[in-house]
Amino acid sequence: MICVRCLRDSANVVAHAPDGSGAWEVIYCGQCNFSWRTSEEEQYINSSTRDKMFQLEGAALEKLEVLVPVPPLRKR
Repeated sequence: MICVRCLRDSANVVAHAPDGSGAWEVIYCGQCNFSWRTSEEEQYINSSTRDKMFQLEGAALEKLEVLVPVPPLRKR
């Protein structure tokens, strides 16, 4: 699934409406750590109508390439 923030194919559904109605889903991008609900307003979840100030493009997207995942905490 394409992320609305970084426009990469790295987003996945991570939660569904608990009542089983299908009213919303939570989608999470593992590349840029952005998440959103499918029930949010179109201006926020559609990459073509989102405010360009909140998009990852150019230099910001290049910096994303060098991020290293944080390892999980060790159990004591």
